[in-house]
This record gives sequence, C-alpha cells and structure tokens, in this order.
Amino acid sequence: MKIITINVNKGGAGKTTLAYNLAEFLKQKHRVLLMDFDDSANLTHRYGHFTNLNETVINLFENGDVNPIHLKNNLDLIAGHNTVEQLKERLNTRRQREIIFGKWLAQNEKELIDKYDYLIIDTENDEGILTQNALIVSDLVIGVAEASKDSFVALLDLKKFVSELNQDFDVQANLAFVANKINLSENASKELLEELHEYEEYRGYLPRRTKLADDTPIIECADQNLIKQLTAVFKEVLS
Repeated sequence: MKIITINVNKGGAGKTTLAYNLAEFLKQKHRVLLMDFDDSANLTHRYGHFTNLNETVINLFENGDVNPIHLKNNLDLIAGHNTVEQLKERLNTRRQREIIFGKWLAQNEKELIDKYDYLIIDTENDEGILTQNALIVSDLVIGVAEASKDSFVALLDLKKFVSELNQDFDVQANLAFVANKINLSENASKELLEELHEYEEYRGYLPRRTKLADDTPIIECADQNLIKQLTAVFKEVLS
C-alpha cells in the first residue's frame, strides 16, 4: 500500500483537483482510499455531502475509529468536515499529536493493506497539524504550482518542510512537483516551467482547461489529448 499526499501552502494551485483526478485515474486498476483533510471539504463535496461524523476525519483523529464511505468500484472515501478547523485546535493540546494518524495506520495496517493499494490524502494549504500527520506517513508528497512566483516559492517551502519532517521523524517521504493551469502562450507559464526544469522533483505539467475543474474526472471526458497528457504526468509522478 502506497500513501500519497497532495500539498502546497498556497490556495488556488489546484491541489484538490489533482487529488480527485489522481484517485479516479488510479481506481481503474487499483483499490483506492481517498482522504479529505482540508477544512473546506471541497474534495468530499465532489462526491456528495456526508454528515455522519463516523465517516469523517473528525472521528478518525478524535476516537481512532472511522467507517469509510464506499463511493464506487475501487474507490472509498474518508470524508472531510466543516469542523476540521476546530479539530485542529483540540489536537494542539494532545501529546504526540504529529503521529496520531501514523498510530491509526499502524493499528489498522493489516485491514488497510488487505483492502487498498493506494491512500490519497488531500490536505489544506498549510503546514498545520493534520498536514504534518499526513506528510510524516507519506511515501510520496506531490506539490502543485500554478503559474505565479508565489506558487513557485510555496513549492520550495514545501521541499524544505518535507525535508525537515523526514529528518525530525526519521521518515523518507519522496517529493514530486507538478505544474498546473499552464498556458504555453503566456510568459508566466513559460517562466514557471523553466524554473521547475532545474529541479529533479519536477514531473510535468497540466494545461489550463475548464474540464480540469469539473466534477467529471478527466479520465472520463471526451478530450483524448487531455487524457493522454494527464496519464503521462501521473505515470511520471508514480514511477
């Protein structure tokens, strides 16, 4: 079982859209558990509105128990919730709060491995306690950047943060960079790609397309060129 977290400490880069499309891509051949750690719960809302706390990250972190929602073949969800911000405040008083999620994974390891090939975690655009819990247990962290200087700087900050967590908690999360919302006719997009090509973590880019933000996954859309590009980027990320 491989754990993948999508994070960057900047809003609007397309983090949730990437997590959604990666899960839908992987479920074609693999069993996927999608987890929504973002207080906006935007990823969860792409599949519906779930109010039972037993199916959310709230119950996972506070009680160590959760019932994943079965969404479709090969895809389950541990839902986000609009009280995640209050959850984070409560967790800040807990001992060993950075490894609560890691302990839950360890306690449920056999069941999770039997049921899933991938865990995909969408985080908030922050370095807060839930994000730390996700990054510490991850095999792979995907940083997403749109065509702006702030977004590029946020990727470099993520690289530093992951490196510090790897050292502090004696873990080995790998890092991959993906550029998003790229328009090759615009200087900002070309400049971002030029910068990213200097980094070994860079895996590719996704174009600026309205379809990428739709509730219908790209893998099911009619644009074959977009499907090919998405597939190529995800294969690079996962290699």
